[in-house]
Amino acid sequence: MADYKHWLDDFSKWFKDVKEHELKKMVDEFIKEEQRWREFGKNKLNDYKHYFKRDLQHISQHHDHYQGVAWEEFKESILYELAYLEDRTQLEWQALMSDFAHDGVYKEGEWIALGQLVCKNCGNKTDVYHTLEIKACSECGHDTFLRKALTP
Repeated sequence: MADYKHWLDDFSKWFKDVKEHELKKMVDEFIKEEQRWREFGKNKLNDYKHYFKRDLQHISQHHDHYQGVAWEEFKESILYELAYLEDRTQLEWQALMSDFAHDGVYKEGEWIALGQLVCKNCGNKTDVYHTLEIKACSECGHDTFLRKALTP
């Protein structure tokens, strides 16, 4: 806390000492930098759209090559990215309501949409980014899990 107060005192002294043209320059630089970040975000989103469309077109043309583990991993990675784009707070609220109904405990054969399943027997953790049917623990075969929220 003392470090923060010291920094705040220094900042106040500097701010009182700044000439008007220096302050204007600082604000102008801040605005330019903010605009660069906005453009970067737009460009990045456009790149993602382009690559996603390209990949989907390739898959539709060569669908017989997409069988097995590689295809499943690709689908999981897409669903993972979509979960990050989705409003995860709303999804977590819905999952929390489900937790109340389940008293926080989920069994093999039930469905879960988002969260982290933790095996009650061995503690093995599985991240879930889309709706799936709960299977037995891959480590110990146990059928009972706790659901934890995903970290933001």
